Amino acid sequence: MYYSDMRNNPKGAKMELKLMQLRKAAGYKNRDDFAAVLGVNPRTYKTWETGARNMSFPQACMVADALHCSLDELAGRVEFVGSFSDQRQAVMNEDYAHLSDAGKDAAAGAVRGIRASEGARVQTAGLEDHQIAASA
Repeated sequence: MYYSDMRNNPKGAKMELKLMQLRKAAGYKNRDDFAAVLGVNPRTYKTWETGARNMSFPQACMVADALHCSLDELAGRVEFVGSFSDQRQAVMNEDYAHLSDAGKDAAAGAVRGIRASEGARVQTAGLEDHQIAASA
């Protein structure tokens, strides 16, 4: 569900939370164990996971932090609704989304290597970051 959907039907709108999917992916096999990690009543957590009740924003932040996911992922938002000032970032994000976990690890390593290389270039040449970016 997107913001525009909630604007059109704010009272009846329910987020399509991905709680069960994300909880299981994080290694929590049952609701009660995860509720204990969060420090909430298992019945309260069940209402969130089944969609019977919505979480407050602070509760959603707490859950997202515990699951190591973004609020967008938690809410089931699969598309980025904003825009990037540099279109190359949108392309990179799209490509990254289709990688396996091993591919994502390799991509992150490659980016760290590029950043380290550019950092060394800055120190050697005395260039500022914006000068390097302008030359790319």
